[in-house]
Amino acid sequence: MGSWQAYLASWMVWWRFKGSLQTVDALRQRIENDRQTKSTRPPAHIEAQFIVEERHLGGCVLYDVAPKSEMPNQARILYLHGGCFLFEVDAVHWQMVALLAERLQAVVTMAIFPLAPERTLMEIFDAVRPVYEDFALPSQEKTPFFVVGDSTGGSLGLSLTQEALKAGRPTASRLAFMSPCVEFTFLNPEMREAAQTDPWLDIPGFEAAVRYLCPDVSPDDPRVSPLKFVAKVVEQEREIEYVEGEVRWLELGKG
Repeated sequence: MGSWQAYLASWMVWWRFKGSLQTVDALRQRIENDRQTKSTRPPAHIEAQFIVEERHLGGCVLYDVAPKSEMPNQARILYLHGGCFLFEVDAVHWQMVALLAERLQAVVTMAIFPLAPERTLMEIFDAVRPVYEDFALPSQEKTPFFVVGDSTGGSLGLSLTQEALKAGRPTASRLAFMSPCVEFTFLNPEMREAAQTDPWLDIPGFEAAVRYLCPDVSPDDPRVSPLKFVAKVVEQEREIEYVEGEVRWLELGKG
């Protein structure tokens, strides 16, 4: 049984985010608000606590976050943030970057990439692909390359890794994805059932997001829905999230 703190956090997330994914109008309003109010720069406390460098590659702005330590860097981590491919990086993403940099003594790079509805998903891939490929090249520092992401950032990392494997190109040595979005057709009825109790996500908002993202490609394209690639990676998921039913659906041979 979860703690009261976990239940409180769940209700706070529900109150803040759930409504914006229940109707198309609410989603549009949240996108407009996101563009007007969000900054993509690291928070001031991150810049004070870590060495932060800004650079540009592909279609992305990159922020390299490294600990102020004499210890050699142990890894290079590319962080791909979630947000339905619609919303900018959030404070919680920067908290994760700081945690990874500090605990792993790693250089963690936050990729700020284009978003829908201004760009399609294929255009987002084109913007991020050069970053992934550059990180995957053999490093003179001989440090391993990891990809970490949450939600749609996880699905982006899965798709780029899948694409690189098929093309015979170098890939990340490790993948770590938190609740990746792996299926965008929404054909599995269990997803709609689970969405009723998911504290954050809902089907109408994601269906609208898919219309923004995929005007030129089918939602069942493996670059969009990398579900069948999930079997090749280790992922952690919870039954409250509707991804759980989708993974089980695949395991049973129904998808």
